[in-house]
Amino acid sequence: MDLQANPSAREELEALGIRSMPVTVIGDQIIRGFKPKLLSEALKLGLKVTAKDPTETLPLLERALGSVERTIRQMPDDKLDWTLPERDRPMSEVTYHIFKEAEDRSLALERGDHVSSGHEAGRAYKSFQDIADFAAGVVERYKTWASRQDAAALRRLPSGGNDHITPVERLDILTGHTIQHMRQLYWVLENFGITPEHRIPDEELPSEMVLSTLF
Repeated sequence: MDLQANPSAREELEALGIRSMPVTVIGDQIIRGFKPKLLSEALKLGLKVTAKDPTETLPLLERALGSVERTIRQMPDDKLDWTLPERDRPMSEVTYHIFKEAEDRSLALERGDHVSSGHEAGRAYKSFQDIADFAAGVVERYKTWASRQDAAALRRLPSGGNDHITPVERLDILTGHTIQHMRQLYWVLENFGITPEHRIPDEELPSEMVLSTLF
């Protein structure tokens, strides 16, 4: 559902205290983000939902991060304080958040926890090029980290954290999170009248990670 085209739906989510998409409300249960396993359980579909294997998500996440970095370099600096529809975070914080989240969560995978530091530091950046330079460093550190990972070893790691999910599932969620932000940034650039360079088409992405760009 497109919240921009459906004011009543937007008001309903705001009444629930929800400010980000996607979100699914099933009875009294609120599922934030795209989590196929939780959706299947909540709807009692009886489906066996499994996360994509690290042999797929590790390179896919690297590719998505690289695309986001290139997209940020196209952002005009007069849009640093521009905010997404129905959001109160400026683009400087949003773009920084994508890479800070990727770095925090990937490094936490082997520990089986869910570490995420604050992203308000993104507001201190004075240009998108500076944010992209930070992003480039994250991409390089991620490549180094990913090159050390053994898919079989990741599969053996048990679930952990407050949400009790496995590192393989966590990596799958992180990849989907990055892809959704990547597609949002494509939309933002086009909204500014700029064509994203080296765009990854939806046809080359996992179908379950390609959702409508909602805010």
